[in-house]
Order: sequence, then structure tokens, then C-alpha cells
Amino acid sequence: MTDPTTPDQTAVADPRRAIYRRWRAQRFAEVVGQDPIVNTLRRAVATDRIVHAYLFVGPRGTGKTSTARILAKAINCLNRGEDGEPCDTCAACVAIRDGRALDVIEIDAASHGLVEDARDLVMRALTAPADLRRRVYIIDEVHMLSPHAFNALLKLIEEPPDHVVFILATTDTHRVPPTIISRTQRHDFRRLPTDVIAAKLTRITSAEGVTADPEALELIARLADGGMRDAESLLDQVMAYAGDRVEESSVRDAVGLADEEAIGGLLDVLVAGAAPDALQRIADLSDAGRDLGQVAQQLETEGRRRLLTVAADAASARRLAAVLRATSEAGTAGAREGRARLLLELIAIDVGSPLPVTASVAKPATEMSPVQRSAEPPPKKPATPRAASVAPPPALGPVATPVESAPAAEIPAAKPSPAPVVPNGERPSLETIRGRWGEVVERASPVVKPLIKECRPYQLDGARLTLAFPEGREFLRGRVVERSRA
Repeated sequence: MTDPTTPDQTAVADPRRAIYRRWRAQRFAEVVGQDPIVNTLRRAVATDRIVHAYLFVGPRGTGKTSTARILAKAINCLNRGEDGEPCDTCAACVAIRDGRALDVIEIDAASHGLVEDARDLVMRALTAPADLRRRVYIIDEVHMLSPHAFNALLKLIEEPPDHVVFILATTDTHRVPPTIISRTQRHDFRRLPTDVIAAKLTRITSAEGVTADPEALELIARLADGGMRDAESLLDQVMAYAGDRVEESSVRDAVGLADEEAIGGLLDVLVAGAAPDALQRIADLSDAGRDLGQVAQQLETEGRRRLLTVAADAASARRLAAVLRATSEAGTAGAREGRARLLLELIAIDVGSPLPVTASVAKPATEMSPVQRSAEPPPKKPATPRAASVAPPPALGPVATPVESAPAAEIPAAKPSPAPVVPNGERPSLETIRGRWGEVVERASPVVKPLIKECRPYQLDGARLTLAFPEGREFLRGRVVERSRA
């Protein structure tokens, strides 16, 4: 019997294959981090208590498909051990391992999810196995099946022929009908701990003849977020970049990570509200080739760590929590929409304000400019709004100061929207706009909001609203002017 703590020498026989394929678990003993599931399945095989349908649920890369294949081996193994472990050397096990077994059918529901595919499966399931003891259907991403396909399979999964076993795998159990779930034995796969992933990466690098620093492998394990396949794919990428010596710096360079000192410094200035310094640091990271989507995620991780240590300081905790909410949403939206730099810059501007930071930076930038909403005629008299301007105002009490004259700055807008409701359908007055300015700012688009958050309505001339910038906010005024010239 192979010792699961030592690398399988057959795994490194073909270096042209990806690491996650060469090191895929082939026996129950080689599945890591899922002991409760493995022990349950192994005992079920040993006692011949195989059920007709299984449902494997869990995040990607946690071993669902690999475990399904091992279970198919164990069911059909010709030299199975008393503990339910497949031998992985008999004709049946080898055929399943090499993908040549006619009676182990893997189906990708994402590309074979139509009702016609399900009906074809039902017809084939009724025929006897060709070579093996039992026919096993492994349906990956089963939640991608259409509703009609689920209905077609329902009766078969409920009462399949004695020679058929279904293994359904999904990352989104909420999209699987309850009528299907209730007819299966469900097993939930967990994200793997960092130390478990790092231990297997150590075995892999040792067998591959690669020298790897423990810190580098731990960093890869953290980046994998509980997925072994993600960790192995990332290790493959880093080895291609760094060669036979894997260091922490090579991991950061290969995936575009910023170093911890840079992340800590950026988080410090964000929490301190130093917008110009934060913007410069973001630009430096971008110029250095760092992935700003990853930077946002690193800020989230570091912010969470700090939040747990400053919880006793209420003011610091609130400020840090606000920054953490904003960076968390920026990381998600930036990765999805490819605009992580813009979102980080908006966060930097936003945290420069004494007002609480919000996570509104990732809202769709299709809302109308609040300035134009304020100055737009009422619904009874629709008209195209004129662009708001930023003119050099005189001093506005203790919160504003005159700034150097500059051309009028247009603030981008979408479709016209009704102005605040006022009596008799009249155009809103300057006092009305000032009284509801906070509401207008909250409804602003994510691009405009940080630019006008600290402004105050100063003068209203028809549909043209002039805003006053507070002292020390020339940077914001400059951004507005830049947008007007773009």
C-alpha cells in the first residue's frame, strides 16, 4: 500500500502535464483535508452499503471530482482491500484512471445540460454495463442542468437500475432542486486549511526536484483560499517563472502581489485620510506592474487582521472598518470589471473626507449627476439639463475659501432625472438644494460622488449651479477641472 505522506513516483512521470493533473489523488488515502467524507465512503464500500446517488457539494478545487473517480474505482475494483481502498493496479482501476472505462461516464452539465442530453442519459442508463461491475455517472456542475433536464432525471435518480450509481458534484447547491437533493446522500467538502495545502506543496516540490522556501509555499497556500487545485496551478506558474528555486519574492512577482510593507503603508494613509499620499502610492504600485485587484484583496486581508487588534479603540476601529468595507467591494468589482485602479483612487479620495467612508464605489456608474438632478426642471416641464459648473466662489463661512479661477468643469451625467419635489412645480431654490444636499450626494454616481461630497451649493443661476470647495481641497477641484477638459 502506498504511503500517502510520500509522493507517488508515477505522478512525475510526464512533466508535460500540469501539476494538478499529475498529482491528482488516486486512492482514498491520498485525498487530503476531507477525512470525514473519505472515511464515510470507504466504510460504505467495505460494508457494501453503496447508495444509488451521491451529491458532492463544495468550493472549487477541494476534491469533489477526484473523490468521485476514486469512489468509482472502489465500487468496481477487482482487488479491493478490506478497508474499502481500491488497489489502483487492477484492470478496472487502471482503465478508470486513464479515462478508458466505458462504464464510468463523466458529464459536464455546463455543456450537456439540455433536456435532450438528459433523455439520452436515461436511455443509456437502462443498458447493462459493458466491462465493469457497476456503471457510474459523474455529473459535474450539476446545477447547470436546465429545469427540464432535472425533471427528466428525477425518476431515474429516485429509482435507478441496480447496476447504476450517480455521483453529482456542484459548487452551488442552492441551484439544485430540493427534489434531487432529497434523493441523494449529500457530502459537503470544506475549504482546506493553509497548513494542509502547504504540506502537500512541500511534497510536490520535493518530488519535482525544486527547492522552495517554506514562506513561499505558505504564501501560495494562502492565495489558493482553501482550494488545492488552485494552489497546485499557482505553484506550476511560479515554477515556470522562477525555475528550480522558488522564493517568496518570486511568488509575488509571478502573480503581481505587492510586498507587505507597501500594503501596510497604503492602508496607513487610507486610514489617516491622506488622499494625495494614497493616490501616489496607488500610482507607484501600478507603475511597478502590481495587480491592483490583488492589491485591493491584500488591503482587505491586512485590514481585517488590524481590525481584530484595534477593536478596543472605537474611533480607529470605525475608520478601519469603513476602509475595509470599501476595499472589499473594490476588490470584487475591480476583478469583475477590470477597473480596480479607478475604484482604489475613489476610495483614496473618499477617505480624505471627514465623513464616513461608504462602499458605494462599485455601484454602476449610470446614475445622473446629483448637481444636475438638483437643477433640473420639475417633471411637468422636462428639458435637457445644462452642465453644472465649478466657479471660483467667495468665502463660504468657515468651511470654504476662495480658490484660483478655473474654467467651468462639466460633471458627467446620464439620463435626466426629476429634481427634488417642490410646491407648485417651481424650480428648486438654492435653499432647497442646500437643505437636501446630503440626499443629493448619496444618490450620486460613484464617479461624481467623491468629487462633490465636500462641496456646498453656493449660487444658483437658472439651471446652472455653482459649488464652493472647502479650504485644502484644491485637489478635488483639480480633478473636476480635469474631467471637464477630458
